[in-house]
Amino acid sequence: MAYETTKVPVVQSQSEIRRMLMKYGGTGVAFISQPPMEGFEGMIPIDGITYKIRIAASVPENSKDVDYETRRIWRVLYWHLKSVFESAATGVLEFREMMLPYIVVRDNRTIGQHILPELKKAVEGRPERLLPGPAEEINA
Repeated sequence: MAYETTKVPVVQSQSEIRRMLMKYGGTGVAFISQPPMEGFEGMIPIDGITYKIRIAASVPENSKDVDYETRRIWRVLYWHLKSVFESAATGVLEFREMMLPYIVVRDNRTIGQHILPELKKAVEGRPERLLPGPAEEINA
């Protein structure tokens, strides 16, 4: 399990997330602690449009140590966000593509919340659409 030995306090992970969002042009951040859910919302302007993102995770129901699980979740959120910003800053990947599932739309749900219930149906029965054909077809 990732970050199973972390002792980093939640407030430190949140502070680092706030600092990172602001470093990369963020205009606001709010932390959410609504057990069992932990997460944050941030405002990120890109090309003249401000996007609201929301990333959240749940503490497992059967957790014997909720404090530990909460610390672990916040470390995972921090490192996930850090990898996204660094990938975008280096030009390797596009920020909006990486953050697409977390972008909040008009009805206050994320794009991921809209798509996930329909994802299986969208790809079901047509696995050939998921991968490109043989290399000869790609290079033709």
